[in-house]
Formats: sequence, C-alpha cells, structure tokens
Amino acid sequence: MSSRAYGFRGPNQDATIEEQLRAGIRGFQIDAYPGIAVGESVATDLPATIRQRTELPPKLEALGRRLQRALRPRTSDRDSDVYLCHTFCELGALPMRAFLEDLRDFLDESPGEVIVVVVEDYVPPSELRRVIAEAGLGSMLFAVPGDAPLPTLGEMVRSGKRLLVVLENGDGGPELHNAFTGLVEETPYTFTRASQLGGAPSCATNRGATPAPIFQLNHWVTPARARGARLVNGARLRQRLETCEDIRGRSPTLVAVDFVGASPVVDVVAALNRR
Repeated sequence: MSSRAYGFRGPNQDATIEEQLRAGIRGFQIDAYPGIAVGESVATDLPATIRQRTELPPKLEALGRRLQRALRPRTSDRDSDVYLCHTFCELGALPMRAFLEDLRDFLDESPGEVIVVVVEDYVPPSELRRVIAEAGLGSMLFAVPGDAPLPTLGEMVRSGKRLLVVLENGDGGPELHNAFTGLVEETPYTFTRASQLGGAPSCATNRGATPAPIFQLNHWVTPARARGARLVNGARLRQRLETCEDIRGRSPTLVAVDFVGASPVVDVVAALNRR
C-alpha cells in the first residue's frame, strides 16, 4: 500500500492497489495503524507503549518525527480510525476501508480468484474486523481450520471464502489468525544489498515455525528503490527461488517484493506455478 500513487514518501510501490490486482498480484503486505485525520494529513495515534519497526532511511525517519511533533497538538478531541501507514502516517496514509473496498470490487468481478493479506497490525483485531465488515468483506473472510489442512484454492473458491487475512502481531481467532503461530514460515527480510539476495543465508528460517502450510519468501532491499527492485525481481529472483526450494524442500506460497510495476515478478511466479 506504500505507493507513490497514494502520495507516500519513501514508497515501496508505484501502482495503486487496483493496478496491482490487474497486473496479477494476489498477496498484499499492509501495515495497519490507528490514525487521526488532521486536514489533508493523518497523525499516527499509537500508544506510547507500542514501538513499531523503523527501517526508513535516517532523513525520512527524521522527517516523519518532525511532522509527528507538528501534528500532535492538533489531534485532541478527534476520532481515530484505521489507516494503512508505513511507520509514520504523517509520511503517507491510506484508509484501510478504501484498500478493502478495492479488494471487494475485484473479488466481486473475479469469482475464481483468492487474495491473501498479511497485516503488520498496530490496532486490535476487533478494529480490523469492524473495517472488514464495513467494506462488505465479512462473508468472504476465510477461517483457518485449526489443526486441519488448509483447503486448496479451488476449495476456497467453491466455498466463497476467498479472502485470507493473517496478523503479524495480534491474534483474532480463526478469521484473523496470527501468522507465526503455526500458519506461516518466512525467510529473512533485512537485506541492504542486492548481493545478499542469494545463497543459503537468505533462505534461512526467520519468523514462524517449520513446517507451516504457508511459506513466504521475502525479496527486497532496504531502503526501497524502484530501479534496484526492478533489477532483483527478475533473474536474481528466479535463481533465489530455486536455491530456497532446494534448501527448504518446498516452493514458496507467497513471494513478497517491492515495485511490482514494470518488473517481471508476475512472469517469474507464473513460471514457478507451471513448474
């Protein structure tokens, strides 16, 4: 969601959610924050006890903190809502309901499709459930079936439960399951050079227990840059997929990248699916 199309500073994407869906993207990583609208801006409304991960370049982080200090005095007596933000809502914010309505429109138009959303959540599961219901997606929300195997995509399509939402921090029960309590295993995600996206260390187990039914391969360089992302989303991604398949003994379920526009990532994953 951290896209230049929505005015985010230091973006991870160029395209809108609708454009990403049309391009073939079926998995989304989003960060859900409490925020307060202040004029044309949004102020982050996190409790002082919560510290979110900060992986922004130093100058961008400093700007976020300055804007946060400037907006904070104007937030009294204003209602908080759920926004999609990347560390600081002051640097860019998208109402979560707008994001979900784009997903709903696509799922309504595409009855054979399934979407997965991984949420780095800083709001209670009850708030996420409220916004999902308000966007008209409550009836499509898939409930993780306890210890039973996950269904195939075809079985999800036939059931009508075509939206899987998992949480990184909280746990909202079967329909908002915590990702890393037996559901998802992933690779590391902190890479500062393209050369690190390869070899055994890049395929190591990070969060989540092994084995888990969903395997997420994280493939990006921090800080995010469009040109660099496009270079690593092709041949280097293909090579790393093969390496991690050999080391982990399985194919990825989710492939997470920056700047999907004008990069071959959809073709690379289509080739993986065919194989």
